[in-house]
Amino acid sequence: MRIEVINQSKYRHSLRPGDDVPLILPGAVYGVFDGATDARGTRVDGIGAGRLAAETVARAMARLAAEPDVRSWPAERIVEHLSQALADRTAPLGLPIPPSTTMAVVLDCGSDWRFLLLGDSGIRLNGSEVLLREKLIDTVSTLGRVAVFRDLASRIADPDDVEAAAREAILLGFDRAVETGMMPRARIEEIITDVIRETGLEKHADLVEGFLRGGIQVQFHFGNADGNPLCFDTLNGNRPLLGETIDVTCPKAGLSSIEIFTDGYVAMPAHASVAAWEAAFEAAESQDFHKLDRYAGVKGSTSREVFDDRTVIVMGDLQ
Repeated sequence: MRIEVINQSKYRHSLRPGDDVPLILPGAVYGVFDGATDARGTRVDGIGAGRLAAETVARAMARLAAEPDVRSWPAERIVEHLSQALADRTAPLGLPIPPSTTMAVVLDCGSDWRFLLLGDSGIRLNGSEVLLREKLIDTVSTLGRVAVFRDLASRIADPDDVEAAAREAILLGFDRAVETGMMPRARIEEIITDVIRETGLEKHADLVEGFLRGGIQVQFHFGNADGNPLCFDTLNGNRPLLGETIDVTCPKAGLSSIEIFTDGYVAMPAHASVAAWEAAFEAAESQDFHKLDRYAGVKGSTSREVFDDRTVIVMGDLQ
């Protein structure tokens, strides 16, 4: 087997770590964990709350993989164990936003591979079949942020300043953007109406409006919740309710490559190698630097940061 890995922070000119954590224990478990960046910038013992969640769950997964019978556990039991480990670490801290993380894990089960995913990190098999679940709430945020960015770009010359203001608006909420004078109230109301129409969420218009007005800093209320389309399952110390965990087992004989990646990669390459993933990343940066069009997202890149941390583990030559 050939194993390649890259774990790259979003900070261009700093040694500051990002919120992605890879895990590689040959013969046992391989995975990536993408901690959710805290919109309020919360840090614990010098690291971001998102990275704290990713590191905690990665360590718990490593310990769990050493258990001889864990490969036969139901996915719900594994997720419950990891959630409890995160709760034990973070609940005593009393943080305003519960630290959370995604998970994309490959378990070595002898003659089979088992794939477990929760959140929007993904796994690609044989360079073609993709296991991935995306969140509607991210689509709402993306549409809102792109509209704000385009509006601000017509009035602010420096693209870095535009991105900083657009991020503040979507992270801390449209109401704050109005209060600080960043955006006119009438324009914000137009954007909210447009987002509701474009997502087809007219029956949940009040919900979408409330989320955009509060910003991503209130998104945690939808994590491991139920009852509306913006809810999503995650690892945040509470029990997931929607059954969104992906659990797939495949014979090793049918697989030549496995790639495990976080959402810092918005484009997938044709070939299974770190070099190919990095080339796809650079091409996406060149084509849509501000993440407004083909690769529209919740954040864009700047001269100081790329839009997100990125991690990929490539397991090749499996046959």
